[in-house]
Amino acid sequence: MKSVRSLRRILRERVTSLHQPDLNEFGHDPFGFEPSYLPDAACYLAFLYKNYFRATNHGLENVPDGPVMVVSNHTGQVPVDAGMIFMSLLLDKPNPLLLRAMVDHFVGGIPFVGNLLDRCGQVAGTPENADYLLSHGQSLLIFPEGTRGINKPFSQAYEVQEFGQGFLRLALAHNIPIVPVAVVGCEEMLPSAGNIKWLGRLFGLPQMPMLMTPVPLPARLHLHWGEPMHFDARPDDDDEIVQPMVESVRERIIQLVERGLATRSGIFN
Repeated sequence: MKSVRSLRRILRERVTSLHQPDLNEFGHDPFGFEPSYLPDAACYLAFLYKNYFRATNHGLENVPDGPVMVVSNHTGQVPVDAGMIFMSLLLDKPNPLLLRAMVDHFVGGIPFVGNLLDRCGQVAGTPENADYLLSHGQSLLIFPEGTRGINKPFSQAYEVQEFGQGFLRLALAHNIPIVPVAVVGCEEMLPSAGNIKWLGRLFGLPQMPMLMTPVPLPARLHLHWGEPMHFDARPDDDDEIVQPMVESVRERIIQLVERGLATRSGIFN
């Protein structure tokens, strides 16, 4: 078991080794990312990643050094999956990679949470923000299902919802590979019996899940990484040309999810 202190030290070494070309004199980038703050904030997430969820990577060698666009299924009722993917490439990849996750707009309005995510490098998921980051050599984490992926009852666990086309058009515009990854384990961490939409609207959220457990269960997390996917088209091509490419990414992630479910020996081991 790694302590919070040792994980903070490892994170500081790894974050310091990364080149961040877009910082101002105060150590922030235009989105509020503060690399010097990240190790102190993320060490507790790293502790959960290593010791509570006992994350295991499969095929991590498939991830090139970047820049890349990581595309994943969205699972669970809160975005634990984003934090686990982020930590995987920062802690366990031999050459660390810092992902900038595209988060939903409403997250920025949540007290304390929005500012914390900004300082840790996460960005509101607009095409303009994604385009800026890719133009500056950053790597992105994108969930094309959006909130449809995490606002599912447990009866629909691991059913990958439809993807939009925006992520693929961005990858074409910047000529970067898409790396598919499947997250298995998050659905069992926070199972939901459904959603209360009116209560979610009251708090400015898309929905409010009816969680079946007050805290995340220690389900073992498995990350299954696929080989990079490259596509040859123009970013402004018609939907009829782009959609089959989108579906190929979705189908690859479905295959990885199915492999992960079939090969794990149990939910908690």
